[in-house]
Amino acid sequence: MKDTIKRLYGKNGIKRKLLNRVFSGFGNFFQLFKDYVTTHTAIIIRNVIIILLLFSIVSVGVSFIVFITFRRGKPEVSVPNVAGRELIDGLIELQKKKLYVVIDPRYFSNYPKNIIVEQEPKPGSIVREGREVNLIVSKGPIISIVEDYKGKTLAYVRNRLEEIFSFQGKTIEIGNITYVSSDAPKGTVVGQYPPPNTPIGSVDKIDLIISRGNESESFYLKNYVGKDINDVMQKMALRGVLIHVIPENIEDPQKNGIILSQEPEKGTLVKRNETVTFHVGYLPSEVQTDKLYARVVNFDLPPNIESGKEVNVRILVKDKA
Repeated sequence: MKDTIKRLYGKNGIKRKLLNRVFSGFGNFFQLFKDYVTTHTAIIIRNVIIILLLFSIVSVGVSFIVFITFRRGKPEVSVPNVAGRELIDGLIELQKKKLYVVIDPRYFSNYPKNIIVEQEPKPGSIVREGREVNLIVSKGPIISIVEDYKGKTLAYVRNRLEEIFSFQGKTIEIGNITYVSSDAPKGTVVGQYPPPNTPIGSVDKIDLIISRGNESESFYLKNYVGKDINDVMQKMALRGVLIHVIPENIEDPQKNGIILSQEPEKGTLVKRNETVTFHVGYLPSEVQTDKLYARVVNFDLPPNIESGKEVNVRILVKDKA
């Protein structure tokens, strides 16, 4: 074993000789490189400078080509004069030039609604396609009185109040809403308080009366036999039906005020203002007349009455006969 190691790595060993040759080769290479650099320094510096110059020229050329390409961009156009024109006309004109529009709506007392007051850039300016053009558009004069909302929908009134009065720094809300039967289209305003042309200085809410439409809906009559007449009258009143009550003498106290029969029968189609007859049991002591007509009538109070406040209401009823 020792002889083998000595033969390989000893002073005259095979691998030792091989390593000496490798290190000697590297030493000779670096010595040659050092001699070359020493004798050719000027040439090396010149070549490095040439390479740097070529790289700089190529970089400048590429940058110039990119700059020219992007500078060409979109075609240039002249901004048309749209001031003083209707908004829709101005939009069409600017669209022809492929210009984008940003609208700034404002109130003006001397410009009608939807008229373009100013523009930026100014007319005649040279810009590229796709440029934004800012338009100041009139919303009409500042509102100082309550408008007439008759025929408008609730959504329209709400949006209109927000649009007008929020801009003026004054909040006016929708107050009480009353729904009434009317020949006006369903969902439209038929009345308001304060009325139109009221100065808005002291107004903080507007009460509305909304049409329920002409409620001529029909319904199928249920079987009310065995029901309390007072409960049935309230339900029929909401349908706008006239109740005809015919008292019938009874001896059983539990049937006092209870419907014994009805005309027409269950399942009959009934419309508003038609009559439904109920035969109602009453104790002899409570029967005052042989026939009674009853109808509950709904009255809509004026919208200026505060909610929850007690008021006196006088209703005059005149016998049809």
